Formats: sequence, C-alpha cells, structure tokens
Amino acid sequence: MMKNKARILLYHSIGADGNGEVGSQLYSVSIEDFKQQMAYISKRSNSRGGFLSSVAVTFDDGGITDFTNVYPVLKEFGIRAYFFIIASKVGTRGYMNWQQIKELKNYGMIIGSHGLSHRNIAGLSDEELNQELMESKKILEESLNERVDYFAVPFGFYNKKVIEKAKEAGYKRVFTSKFTDNDGFKHGRIAVKKNWDFNYFVKVINSGLSVTDRSRELIKHASRKILGVGNYNRIRKAILKEQKRNKLLEAIGK
Repeated sequence: MMKNKARILLYHSIGADGNGEVGSQLYSVSIEDFKQQMAYISKRSNSRGGFLSSVAVTFDDGGITDFTNVYPVLKEFGIRAYFFIIASKVGTRGYMNWQQIKELKNYGMIIGSHGLSHRNIAGLSDEELNQELMESKKILEESLNERVDYFAVPFGFYNKKVIEKAKEAGYKRVFTSKFTDNDGFKHGRIAVKKNWDFNYFVKVINSGLSVTDRSRELIKHASRKILGVGNYNRIRKAILKEQKRNKLLEAIGK
C-alpha cells in the first residue's frame, strides 16, 4: 500500500472535539471535511492508477470515532488505512473494543501499535521502553492473531534509543509526526488540521505543506527536543488558553 516516499496523512479524532490532550482540538477534523478529503483521494486513485501507493492514511490512538465515524467513510470510498492502537485502552471508555478492531482488520485495515499506555517513550528506562514496545505488540498480536509490524510514536517524540529498541522488538516501520523523516524505517507524517480548507488539503497532497507550515512544524519539533514534552505541553497549553481567551474577548467586543 505504501512506498517509502509516500505522502502519509495523520488523523486523530474525526467528528469529535479531541481526546482531552493539549491541543488535540486543533486536529479534530469534521466528518464532512474528512469525507470530502477521502473522496478526493479515492477519485485520484481511480483516475491516475496506483495513487494510494503515494498517499497513506493513518489514525492514532484507537478512539471510538475510528469505528463510528472513520470506518464507514473509508468503506464508502474503498480506502485501506493504518490504525495505531493504544493497547491498554482497548475496550475502555472512548476507545474501540477488540471486536471493532477485528472488524477493521478483517476488512483489510492495517493495525499497528501506539504503545502500551501512550506516554513519552523517549524518557523511559530500557525496561519501561521495552514494555511499551514489546508488550503492546504482544497484546495486539495475540488478540488479533496476526503479526503487528508497525509502530507509531506517541506524541511524535523519539530518540536514537527508541528507534533501536523498536527494531529489536521486531517492528518493520516506525511512524513519526516529523514530516521530514524518511529513511526506510522512520516514516514521517503530515498531521491534518481542523482549520485546513479543502483547497489547502489538495495542495498538501500534491506538493506538500506550505513554506509557513513547514517552518512551524520544524520549529515545533525543535522546541519539543529542547524543552522536553512536559515543558513543551505546559507552554503550549498556556498559549492556547490565552488565544482562546482573546478570541472570546474579540467575539464579545472587548
């Protein structure tokens, strides 16, 4: 389905207001927008032949909207996608259960791991890191009765040790949120945002992010590396809160 130079799209919750994590609402694409985006990808695939070999669609977390909102649209347009599951969250409130994940798998969707507990794995000890990588893989493989070859890094935050341990755990590919990653093992993704209009989505598919968005993404990843996920998220949360406050004041004319 996917070649090394594929344009890989990253989605989170579709038709919901995020999962409660810092900034998650920025990536909460509406069902209507998502359907229009998938219709475009499907049309291009049918008209150009093999287009899906250069565009891959991925979903992180394993939230319930993957089944209720995403799955029907993908079926409608005949699109296979990657679903990265947080193993310990399966069957808990707001997440898919095993029956639903198995239905995705049986339809032809690709199931991967998003870790055991969805935490910043770059700062873990060797033992904790092995647990996140290997235990999640084991749970998924035993529950689905098939190999799990792909891993998506929680928060997109990784270091050299994470990559080495992922290889040792038996993963064939690691998916990140750094769009420049493309070395045959690490595959960077482009996170689709709520505020994208359709014309910009088409532009991203055909020619990549704008210069402004590329710069923002590179600055974001550099900031994460320098500050660490915890400090980065605290600062980001404060900024987003202030932006929300300013919009509210603007709306009421103050």
